Amino acid sequence: MTIARDFQATFEPSHEAMRSLALHRQQPTHELAANLRRAFSGIVAGNVKEAGIRAIEAHGPFVLTAEPELMQRLDELLTSFVAQGRMKLDGQHYTPCYVLK
Repeated sequence: MTIARDFQATFEPSHEAMRSLALHRQQPTHELAANLRRAFSGIVAGNVKEAGIRAIEAHGPFVLTAEPELMQRLDELLTSFVAQGRMKLDGQHYTPCYVLK
């Protein structure tokens, strides 16, 4: 079994990296899945990791761009996480570290 190097590399969720994620279905399913994983990793970093929190404070929220239907589904999923309290930190009100464009 051979796994492409791109799928083995650590994702560093910078604003540029998050903005450039390919979040559309005109790519192989495994690549879309990997990019969605990267998007979620960036959201986690922006919420709980020191470097991610500092980047959000300095440059504003991460911008994610996706095709409309996929964006709607992603937004519904993330909104449901907020409603279920999964995105709340230390009992505080959740302010998203991302915007969907």
